[in-house]
Amino acid sequence: MSNEQGGLRQPWLGIMGFIVVLFITFGIITWFKVETFIPWAGELSMCCIPFMIIVGMVWAGNYPPPAATLEQPLKGVYLLFLTMIVGALVAGYSIKTVGAYVTPPTPPLIFFTIMSVIMTFWCVVVFGCWPAAGIKGNHPAFVGFGTLIISYALAFVLWKLCFNFDFMKGAPFYNAVMPPSGAFFAFSSLAFFLTCLAVILAWVEFDFWPLSLIPPKAPAFAKQPIWGISVSIVVCIVAYIIKTIFVDNMGMDVFIYTLKVPICIIFGEFIMLIILQTWPVQTVKQPLKGIVLIVCNIILALVMYQFYKFCMVLIAGMLPGGPVPPPNTYVQELWIATALLGFTFPVIAAYTGFFNYWPLTEPKPGPVVVGNAQKDPGESKAV
Repeated sequence: MSNEQGGLRQPWLGIMGFIVVLFITFGIITWFKVETFIPWAGELSMCCIPFMIIVGMVWAGNYPPPAATLEQPLKGVYLLFLTMIVGALVAGYSIKTVGAYVTPPTPPLIFFTIMSVIMTFWCVVVFGCWPAAGIKGNHPAFVGFGTLIISYALAFVLWKLCFNFDFMKGAPFYNAVMPPSGAFFAFSSLAFFLTCLAVILAWVEFDFWPLSLIPPKAPAFAKQPIWGISVSIVVCIVAYIIKTIFVDNMGMDVFIYTLKVPICIIFGEFIMLIILQTWPVQTVKQPLKGIVLIVCNIILALVMYQFYKFCMVLIAGMLPGGPVPPPNTYVQELWIATALLGFTFPVIAAYTGFFNYWPLTEPKPGPVVVGNAQKDPGESKAV
């Protein structure tokens, strides 16, 4: 996972790296007022994430040229600059098409952007960039941009079919945007798909055990799209059960659940998988490795929620939370969620994937890879 030659090793590399990430993240957040941070800054930042996933997980930070030949920090600056250009283009086109030129970005547009992030993870991690993988001999450009296009297409279709925004008919933007009237309450759909992402990343921590035991005995099962479909079915079932337990059985508010369960768990998973590189169980066999990582995820989720809430009070004051009357509905939850995944994750992805923890460690050149597309899906890793 790491291309380090020297410098710090885990866990100190992860600890110091995370401190750097937090300084950068909150150094940026403090510049924004609440009314611009949640809709504008959060939306623009999230528009960069799908391309960051492609650069970090599919191209391993070695594409487009001349990334593979550059040294740090020039390599990181180059990749970050490209990402910002792509993110700006995506944001502008999204506001034009999905957002119908309405500003600031509306909830339907933000939900679509979140779906684009989830679908990019899904296509890369679960489907190994299929069906883009294999085009033109697995050329990085075709695999990367092909997967990106497929991810956005899937996000748009699911956004149209599954998200119902009829409850927002009284909002000033509704008639201009004309958001979809899909099959399910929009907040419920968002909660479900974010729970799916949390389950996917948790399964990555298990190296897809026990499903990964099947491909050695039945190689055809490892081929796409059979592998991806099988994993997706299990992920959806598990996510549905988890969401049902917390929201339907325990009576938890669906948006508060979305923040405190899947979003915080996903953030904990990012720390364990990306920042700490699965330390301290890098050499432990499954399923013990996955169990330890899941426990760490939960602990980190609880701690990080309280830490970001504390930072929110310092930066923006005690914001109203919960289903209070507009315009203060879920403002506290939105601020924390935006800070966690909308801002901190892009900084994590850039610092670890683009800059390779520079200057804490030095990178070494590596071959261009295409994520899981050239590996046995049963042995896939997150990064």
